[in-house]
Amino acid sequence: MNSSKLFFIFLALLFSAATLAQRDTILLDQGWDFAIDKRAEGLREGWWRKALPGGRAVALPHTWNVEDENQEHYGWGWYRRKLEVPAGWNGKRVELHFGAVNHTALVFLDGKQVARHVGDGFNAFPVDLTGKLRRGGGHVITVAVNNDHGRNKVPFGSSFDWPNDGGIIRPVMLIISGRPAATYLHATPVLHAADSTGTLALAVGLPGAAREAVELEVTITGDNRPARDTVLQALVRPQWQGEEARATLELGRVRPWHFDSPELYRVEVRVMVHGQETDRIADAVGFRNVTINQGRLYLNGEPVRQMGVEWTAGSNPDLGFAEPDSHIVHMGRLMKEVNTVLSRQHFPQAEVFYDFCDRNGILLQQEIPMWGPETPANDTIRRIAMRQLEEMVHNLRNHPSIFAWGVGNELRGRDADMQGLIKDLIDRAHELDTTRFATYVSNTLTWSFHNDPKHVPDAGGYGDLLMMNEYGGSWWTLPEAAVPAYLDSVHDTYPDRPFFISEFGVCEPNFAGGEERRTRDLVRHMAYYESKPYINGAIYFDLTDYRTHYPGTSDNGRYRRRIHGVYDMYGAPKPSMRVLREESSPVEVQQMRRWEPGKLNLLIFGSIGLPQHAVRGYTLFLSATEDHRAGRAYPLPEISPGQQLDFEVDDLFGGKGVVTIVRPTGHVVTQKVF
Repeated sequence: MNSSKLFFIFLALLFSAATLAQRDTILLDQGWDFAIDKRAEGLREGWWRKALPGGRAVALPHTWNVEDENQEHYGWGWYRRKLEVPAGWNGKRVELHFGAVNHTALVFLDGKQVARHVGDGFNAFPVDLTGKLRRGGGHVITVAVNNDHGRNKVPFGSSFDWPNDGGIIRPVMLIISGRPAATYLHATPVLHAADSTGTLALAVGLPGAAREAVELEVTITGDNRPARDTVLQALVRPQWQGEEARATLELGRVRPWHFDSPELYRVEVRVMVHGQETDRIADAVGFRNVTINQGRLYLNGEPVRQMGVEWTAGSNPDLGFAEPDSHIVHMGRLMKEVNTVLSRQHFPQAEVFYDFCDRNGILLQQEIPMWGPETPANDTIRRIAMRQLEEMVHNLRNHPSIFAWGVGNELRGRDADMQGLIKDLIDRAHELDTTRFATYVSNTLTWSFHNDPKHVPDAGGYGDLLMMNEYGGSWWTLPEAAVPAYLDSVHDTYPDRPFFISEFGVCEPNFAGGEERRTRDLVRHMAYYESKPYINGAIYFDLTDYRTHYPGTSDNGRYRRRIHGVYDMYGAPKPSMRVLREESSPVEVQQMRRWEPGKLNLLIFGSIGLPQHAVRGYTLFLSATEDHRAGRAYPLPEISPGQQLDFEVDDLFGGKGVVTIVRPTGHVVTQKVF
């Protein structure tokens, strides 16, 4: 029996009762037919009305650009699946939810178009099927997908440096709920620094609800820790703004979210109408304050300097953008293995990635994929970019890991037309979310300080944070030793703006030298940043060698890539991986010295370079091998930046051993062999 028949039998059993549970989510990963459309015939010949010519079975997520015969196809592909509707769905709200389709999707139900999502390959989007399905009937969903290098999309044309993988690249789900149904939950936490109490503002989308009959039953519990204590349980009558039900709740003392202690709270809202539940919706939030004071970034009142790495999705040539959750989580773990507490993403990721960052302590700047100098500032790009920004903020605003929204990368930051668009996008981000920063990442900040007679300001200055991609010694044509003076000139122009290095590294094959050059560049540039107290953070580019559509790089087809990472395309570490981890450690183990009989003394310092923050709740392990789990554990006291700690351990291995220090989250920060 094939998988689609099994699925329909499962549905029949699941929905044989007269009524559904208040909310059910069904993953539609199986049962799809796919056909490539290399001659762009589908729209002319009406493929949405019939079985797909030459169709074959595929599972989602899927991209055709990792298939041998379709690696270079940038155009149309078609997906089709049957959908049986149980009788129990009658009267329910039914939403078809796409995690992402790259880059344009036309969605058809039984030959009739029900949705268009144009020029946006990475934001999730819903399709409301309520009232369009027959009770107990069969239906057909068809999705036409386009990934051409078109002009009606962001990123524009071919102006981006990552793979152009077309397809339904993230999961598709059906969400069935009672009515009125919650179409979204926005939960905005506020941490009060004076007494560590919390306030939570809720906004629930409830279109078509009878306001006078609606109450919200809210339950808040501790999350991301074994003890899931109930913090609050309340039945509230909301205030209304349009079709949005709002409520503000006081929680008392809460545990703040920090990258070393990523405390989360689960917020569940049950929609009650005349005392009966019609729907429920939930999400996790974290209480933290990220503020600016005199050019320094503060997390929960503590000045922090941070380090991290960016990961470019789609870089495994066997998976492309069709990455399963397990692979995305694995990439997150690799990020933590090199001490990542700060990162950025050029385009929205799958939900599982943000959940990982929330639970494992990575602060993110999340950007729309407006990228590259070829991008025009015309009305089409403005409209698509604004819509992408609005969808991104709407979809992701509950994640405590996201502390800033980004509106673009390496655009024409000195040109008046693009400057106007960048500023308008930043202003819009502030309107959409008053709790986070908004930025633009520039590669032209340094021009006016040296050879621009007009002294045209750079669009990077419009952001709350100064984000600069720094490639002295490679993409920048200047002596490498001039980089510190460049950094000073930027800081002198924006002395009250927190300054971040948003990218640095060495790209092969554009620049030869291999791992020796990569390691030298990493150490040298980290020394530049560490010597500049105004540098608040730096992000190494990239975690892995990453796939790209750009010609003239390494290899061809799905293997075309930038050799830019401390891991290879498959996640195997290079020698530079350990160097990046050690350079990014907030604590330094400098010496192991003989102490009194049977004891050793370890000389430890809190880092005063980059990163720099208090070390709390860390554990030191002494072991015979690099497997620290087989060693003896010693809890470390709190260590402040610059503080010297003489730490006594048992002499277990005759004056030798491997010293490993681990974060409270379980990730290794440093490992030294003595």
